[in-house]
Amino acid sequence: MMRARAAAPTDLPALLELFERSFGHAVTAAAWEWKYRSAPGEARSVLAERGGRPVAHAGALCLPARLRGARRGIWQLVDFMGTTAGAGLRPPLVVAGRALLADLPRRGDAPWIFGFPSRRHFALGERAFGYAPLHTVQPWTGALSEADPSAADGPEVSDQAGEWAERAWEACGVDSVARSVAFLNWRYHARPDRYYRFYRLRPPDGRAEGLAVFALHAPVALAAELWLPPGGDWGPALRAAGRDLARAGMSEWRFWPPPPGLALEARLAELGCRPAGEPVFVGCRGADAGPVAADAGFYYAMGDYDLV
Repeated sequence: MMRARAAAPTDLPALLELFERSFGHAVTAAAWEWKYRSAPGEARSVLAERGGRPVAHAGALCLPARLRGARRGIWQLVDFMGTTAGAGLRPPLVVAGRALLADLPRRGDAPWIFGFPSRRHFALGERAFGYAPLHTVQPWTGALSEADPSAADGPEVSDQAGEWAERAWEACGVDSVARSVAFLNWRYHARPDRYYRFYRLRPPDGRAEGLAVFALHAPVALAAELWLPPGGDWGPALRAAGRDLARAGMSEWRFWPPPPGLALEARLAELGCRPAGEPVFVGCRGADAGPVAADAGFYYAMGDYDLV
């Protein structure tokens, strides 16, 4: 007999084994605890078990977000793993997923849930969970070089965020998961097994500050966050960050398209970046009003993607 229940601390070894079987690479106990025990919001972790053994898992995080000028929680689906077969009409992953999603989104939450499913997971979700497609994000990539005479001098680099980083996000006026100091330091500074580099960017006139966060997955620097308020000449500061990344051994950097309205795609093109690489699919489960309509104008940063 199969049943769904909330995961308990004693389930951790079995969940780590299930993760490795499902995704082909391991996750550490510290990283799992970081995600589900210390996020600046609410976390859910539900498993399906058969014969006392976990056979599927579904997780979700409710994170603070800005949505049409108001602050609301938005749910992100994470760690859907397990088999979809071998149990007749009730595959374990469907059992876990339906238990997780039974009351989501709640009254007062954003009226849709987002995630980054594989095509296979999305096809299952379409049939079993009411998934709907939202967007396909096409990454931009470009080469890095230490020799860049147009770069500004001495970018301010650190491994954590201060109030300046939150102000940079606020000044962009974009609907997204809130890039608070608490969120940024949880997502990047506190995360085990990964290293991220924060850049405090300033245009030549010094009237604004911007934020960039890169994950250094040699030889590629992934721009997990890029928040540059409108009106500044960010080219020299971005080139200075690129020169620093090149000195750190990176030969390429990669971005997701920046939020509309900030006129930054032309800036990426000036940096030699072009749309390239495997598209990233964004899917969701929405309320009756329709997830695509509800999602209009909401921006997903590369750092929202669970693997960055």
